[in-house]
Amino acid sequence: MVKQFSLLALASLLVGSSVYADKIPLTQAKMAELVIQKSLNLKETDLRYEQYRYAPFLVYGNYEWKWSIESGYQVDKTESLSLIGDYRFERYKTVASISKSLITGTSLIFDVARTSQKRDGDSFAAVGSSPAATLSQITFDSWGVSLEQSLWGNSFGSADRARIRAAESLYKSQNLLRSDEIQNLVLQGLRLYWDVYVSQENFNESMSARDRYQKLVGSIRRKSSLGYTMPGELNQVQAEFEARQLSIKTISQVYLKQMESLVTFLNLPASTEIQFDIPKAIPAIPKLTPKDARDVRSIQSQELKIASAEEDLKYVDSNNNPKLALIGKLSATGVDESSSESVSELTRGTHPNAYVGLRLSHTFGSDVRKEEILNKKATLELEKVKQQRSILEFNDRQKQAQRNVEVANQVLESLSKQKVYREKALNELNRSYTQGRTDIRNLIDAMNALNTTEVAHSRAVGDYFIALNEWAALRDELIKDKE
Repeated sequence: MVKQFSLLALASLLVGSSVYADKIPLTQAKMAELVIQKSLNLKETDLRYEQYRYAPFLVYGNYEWKWSIESGYQVDKTESLSLIGDYRFERYKTVASISKSLITGTSLIFDVARTSQKRDGDSFAAVGSSPAATLSQITFDSWGVSLEQSLWGNSFGSADRARIRAAESLYKSQNLLRSDEIQNLVLQGLRLYWDVYVSQENFNESMSARDRYQKLVGSIRRKSSLGYTMPGELNQVQAEFEARQLSIKTISQVYLKQMESLVTFLNLPASTEIQFDIPKAIPAIPKLTPKDARDVRSIQSQELKIASAEEDLKYVDSNNNPKLALIGKLSATGVDESSSESVSELTRGTHPNAYVGLRLSHTFGSDVRKEEILNKKATLELEKVKQQRSILEFNDRQKQAQRNVEVANQVLESLSKQKVYREKALNELNRSYTQGRTDIRNLIDAMNALNTTEVAHSRAVGDYFIALNEWAALRDELIKDKE
C-alpha cells in the first residue's frame, strides 16, 4: 500500500499556501539508493577517506627515480697555493645525475659532468707540475657510478619493505572503515525514513480521531437540542474535539520538521513531495545463522591495523640496529684541449677510479630509540586488545540485535490485535451509546484508546523495520562494500 501526505499540502493546511512539488515514491531500497547517490553526508565521507590515499604514496615516493641537471658559466680570478698570478678563468659547467633507491636496501647514483675551461692573462705562475696548469683551453669530462647496499640495519631493505606493508595495511583498513561508515549513513537515512513515516501516520490518525469527534459533536448537539442528552455530555465531547485540534497542530509541526530533515538529508529540492511506499505484508523474522565476527568489516579493519602495527615495529626494530653498508664506486675521467679527445679518453676508460668498502655507523647517548621500540610495542598491544574487545562486543550486539527484532515483532503483532479489538469495542460502545445504554465517558475513553493504539501501531511498524535494518547493518548485509 502507498501511504502519502504531501509536505507542501500540510504546509498549505497550516499557512494557506500552495506550491508545485515534485513527487517521489520512496521505498526502503530507493531511500538507500538516494542516500548513496545524492546525500552530501556521503560525499563528505568519500572525500574525507579519499584524503587517506596520500599517506601510502608518501612512502612510495622514497623509491622514485630522481634526476637533476645543472649548467652554468663561471668567472674565476681566485688564487691558490697551486696557482699564483694574474689570471682569469672562464668555465662552462654541466652536471647531470640520476639516482634510485630500491626496496632491497640499495641506493644507486649515476652522474656525468663536463667542464670547459679557458684561461686568459699575461702574467701567470704555476706551482707544481700539472699539465693542465699550462693549458689556456681545456675540457674535462667525467662519469661515475656509486652503489650502497645495506647489510645490517635495514638489512637488504627489510625495514623499507616493512614500512611499505605498514602503510598499505593501514590504507586497506581505512577503506574498510569507509564502507562501514557509508553503511551507517544509509542506516541513519532509513531510521529517518521510518520516523517520518510514523509521523505521517500519526498525523493521519490524529485527523481521523478529530473527524470522529467532529461527527460525535454533531450527533450529540442534535440530541441535546431534543433534550435527550445528560448534563455535560456536549461540553465533554467538544472539549475532546478541541484537544484533537490541538494535537493535530503539535503533530503536524513534528511531521513538517522531520520531513524537512529527510528532504535535506537526501539533498533534494525543498519542494519535493515524498510518497511512502510501504510493503502490504509485514516480513517475517529472517532465520539467520550467527555471523563470525572476523567476517565483518569493522573486525577485518582492526586486523589490518594490527598487521600495520606489527610492520611498524619491524621497521623501527630493524632501523635502530647499527648501520653496516657495502659501498662501491666506479668513475672515469677524460681531459684534453679538444672536447672530442676528452670524450674519447672518457669512453675508453683510460683513467678509471674504483673503490669498494664497508661503512659502519650507529648513534647512542640517549634512550630515544629504546623508547621508540617500547612505543611501537604498546601500540601493537593496544590494537590487539581493541580487536579482542570488538569481537566480544560484536557477539553481544549480534544476540541483542536478534532479540530486538523478535521483541519488535511481538510488539507489532500484539498492537495489531489490540487495534482490531479497540475498533470492535468502539463500534459496540457507539451502538450502545446511541441506544442510551452507555455513559458518554466510556465512549470517549474507547475513542481515545483506539487513537493511542493506532499511534502505537504505526510506531511499532517503524520500530520493527528499523530493528531489521540494524540487524542487517551489524552483519554488513545492508549494503555491499563500496569499491
